[in-house]
Amino acid sequence: MKPASGELKHSRQRQHQWYVVRSLILCVVLLIGGFAADIATQRLRELSSSDAVFADLDAVYGVIEDNYYYLPTDESGRAEMDAEMESGAISGALSTLDDEYTRYLDVDESKTATEGLEGKYGGIGVDIFLDGDVAFVSAVVPESPADRAGVLRGDVIEQINGARVQTSDTNDVVRQLRGEVGESVSVTIVRPLTGEVETLELTFEEIVVPPVTLTFIEGTSYAWLRITLFGDATVPNLDDAIAEIRAQGATGIILDLRGNGGGWVEAARQTLGRFLDPSLGPAMYEDTTPGEGGLIDLPILGPTDVAPIDLPMVVLIDGGTASAAEIVAGALKDYGRATLIGENTYGKGSVQRIFEFSDGSTMRVTVAEWFTPSRARIQSEGVRPDVEVATATEASSSDPVLDTAILLLDRMTAETATPVASPASA
Repeated sequence: MKPASGELKHSRQRQHQWYVVRSLILCVVLLIGGFAADIATQRLRELSSSDAVFADLDAVYGVIEDNYYYLPTDESGRAEMDAEMESGAISGALSTLDDEYTRYLDVDESKTATEGLEGKYGGIGVDIFLDGDVAFVSAVVPESPADRAGVLRGDVIEQINGARVQTSDTNDVVRQLRGEVGESVSVTIVRPLTGEVETLELTFEEIVVPPVTLTFIEGTSYAWLRITLFGDATVPNLDDAIAEIRAQGATGIILDLRGNGGGWVEAARQTLGRFLDPSLGPAMYEDTTPGEGGLIDLPILGPTDVAPIDLPMVVLIDGGTASAAEIVAGALKDYGRATLIGENTYGKGSVQRIFEFSDGSTMRVTVAEWFTPSRARIQSEGVRPDVEVATATEASSSDPVLDTAILLLDRMTAETATPVASPASA
């Protein structure tokens, strides 16, 4: 019995979709393998015509198509299954590369990543820091659902919607704590200091997190400048904050990069130009070639009409300081511009290029590594503080890292400022 014309049409569509998935996986393999563009194109044509590479993949798909008992019978179910198989096939291929940053993000994951750089999203208003698979609340957005429910910095998020948090992937936890405005989530909180456990039913609201916040610390003349991400609005907001610091006659700056997961590299280089003279040297090095050589120096980007602010400065870092934030911390340390206080940073020094697909999904491919101006490696090693102070892990209003920074600034402002030096070469 011949298949109906509609079934034949959908079957051909599924075959075409599977061909596209196979081709995409092959493109990924060739791209990561380091082929030149013209060689990769030719190789793709040869392998696609022989089908040798995807013999087993085709066989698996054929077995499912002809034999799987739970094969959906409705078209929407089949489309959903095909989409999940597509995502699984791509993610599986990328997982063999043993690089957690070369990964495929589906539409929802890509949206979450984009929202993170925009500083606006639907959520409950908390920042998360993972210690192993324990999810600590590192910050609470004022007047957010979490804040109104009494969630405090240092609380542990033990369960989300009844499922225990058991992952070392911060993005996975973040995705579960975000959603469409008006939707709800159940969050079980443990307060380490008292052992108190509470389950909260919270409704997602639009959370707007300014990339830069400025506070003048009471009883001092110090400016507490916090940068939460390096996005599109970071540098303009930073310029406004620095203008206010000058206007208020501050005598010292505390640059807080704790929990800053990074963002745009250019924003990080422009941030450095607000504190360092571009003539000092590079903001960083980018290594695009494994092995010896390949280092490219990327300059500090400063404004042409305003000199860098030269007040005594300390920088606060922790295990959540990552990527572009590590570039800023590393350069300020290498040039002797600031003293770093806190804990070793995350150690995310690899560079990803983002490839966007028509359905809104994306793929991020590692293409290089970053090094500090002294050629210190960031990837897997992070940036070490000059003064090590452990982050408080219990819910408390005290902040030992900030307290240490204030004491250090007291000493620095009482002494003669030390000239900024060029970094030593490794």
